[in-house]
Order: sequence, then structure tokens, then C-alpha cells
Amino acid sequence: MPKSLNVWGQTKHWEEACVNTRRNLAQREKRLKLFRIKKTDNVLDLGCGDGLNIKILVQRGVKRVAGVDISGQLLQEAKKANPKVKFYLASSESLPFKDNSFDIVLVDSVFHHLMKFRKSLKEIRRVLVSGGRLCFIEPHKSLFREFYDFVSELPIAKYIPFLKERSISYLGERKFMKHWLKNEEIFYRILEELEFRKVQKKIDILSIIGIYEKSKS
Repeated sequence: MPKSLNVWGQTKHWEEACVNTRRNLAQREKRLKLFRIKKTDNVLDLGCGDGLNIKILVQRGVKRVAGVDISGQLLQEAKKANPKVKFYLASSESLPFKDNSFDIVLVDSVFHHLMKFRKSLKEIRRVLVSGGRLCFIEPHKSLFREFYDFVSELPIAKYIPFLKERSISYLGERKFMKHWLKNEEIFYRILEELEFRKVQKKIDILSIIGIYEKSKS
């Protein structure tokens, strides 16, 4: 990937993890339903990876979808799966779209790969229409997650089938995950400072699902 886009020094692990983990379609479909994305919405999937979420949205009849990622390799896979969708090689800190372009910005497990959030959130706010929604899924600090992460770090994890792939991906992004979990509340404070209004925060044992609305002008 171009160094200019790889701002925070990510490894290749996250690209492999995108393809090898979090492939439970039923769970993804269930989570996407919580965002109540309409067929008429103009949607940006920011950090779209190999395009799995976009494929689900298109199958649901969403007509206007675009995908952005910093990985050219993953965008090639996304394009194969969604040949009619436009994809862009770009960073969350500099989006190649005009102001007020999208009704929805979908961010699935991307913010925890960033070491700073404000610039990306300002860009998201810029490209959202007035009253548009930021919909995100991210890790959430909990006792279960702390235990899950601890076990994933153990050498034995690579011999346990349901932990093997997760362990590889976690070890590759451990510093980012720890940073996110430590600074999660700062992320929400920045959202408030940028005048995003909380619509929904749903917490499960590992993750948080959030919907925040851009303040109406």
C-alpha cells in the first residue's frame, strides 16, 4: 500500500484479517440492520476492505454506495465482488468527495486502527449531509474482551481452531487495539465537540454499535 496512505504504520495483518476473520454473514447482516439504512440513502463505506458489507447493502437494494480503503489489494477484491460500485484508494483523513455528499458514512472496525481521530471525524462530518448519520462498529472495553485479548496473546492460541485466525490478527494490531480501548471515551468526546448527536449506542460483550447524527444546519 502507498506509504502516504498508511499513516499509522499498519502491518499486513489487518489485510489478512479482513479476509480471514469476521466472515459471519448472519452476524454482519443483523448488525447492518440496526443502522436502518434505506434503499434511497447515498452510502459511503469507509474502510470497506474486501467489500463484504457493500455486497450485503447492494443485495438489499441500496442503489448508491461507494467504498474507500487504503489497501489497493483489498479494493481489487471489493471490485470483483461488487463490479458496479465505485471504489477509491484514499485515507479517512482526506476523502475524495465534495461536501455534503452522503446520507450515511458506515465505518466497520476502522477507528481502532487510527492513533488519532479528530481529522478523520472532521472529514466524515464534511462529506455528510446535514442530518446525515455516522454508523460505526468498534471494539468495546469489557471484562470479556480483556479475557479474550489475553487468551489471544498466549502461544497456545495458535493451536485452538476458533482462536487461531483471531490470534494472528490481534497480535498484528495489538498496539492499535490497546490504544483504542484506552482512548475510546476521547473518541466520543470529539464526536460531541464536532456537534454529532448521539442517536444510538448499543453495547454487546465485545463491541459497540453507534449511530451519531451530524447536527442540522
